[in-house]
Amino acid sequence: MASRDYLIRQIEEMGLFLAILLRRILKMKEEKQQEQVGAVIREALISELKLDIDQVVVLENEDFLAVIKEHLTSENQMDQLADILKELGQDINQSFSPTKEAYLRKSLLLFTWLQESTTNFSYERKIKIQEILECLRISGLLE
Repeated sequence: MASRDYLIRQIEEMGLFLAILLRRILKMKEEKQQEQVGAVIREALISELKLDIDQVVVLENEDFLAVIKEHLTSENQMDQLADILKELGQDINQSFSPTKEAYLRKSLLLFTWLQESTTNFSYERKIKIQEILECLRISGLLE
């Protein structure tokens, strides 16, 4: 029972970490600190999850999902990571980079995988998928 409580606490702490990180991203964007957002995210994910996001987003889709499933255990955590990736790639229209494209594509992959593999349909997730597709289409990265 104690090990179950420990695991539940660990999952809750990870969810809290990701939620705080997402709020930090949004606040930095609001304060026009977009240049620092990527560095802050990379450092936080490396220190907390031992996950180098820039190396992970360039993996093939199956490998990417395997790594994410290894580090994140709940649907909510994966949703939060997909939100973080979406935010990192969102301004691709203003300043294109292959890394921003990879962020958007992996965010799309995560949202789509979650939408298809879970029993709960999420309208919010569906809207995010459409927003990413539109962003990629506007950037000329999708037909």
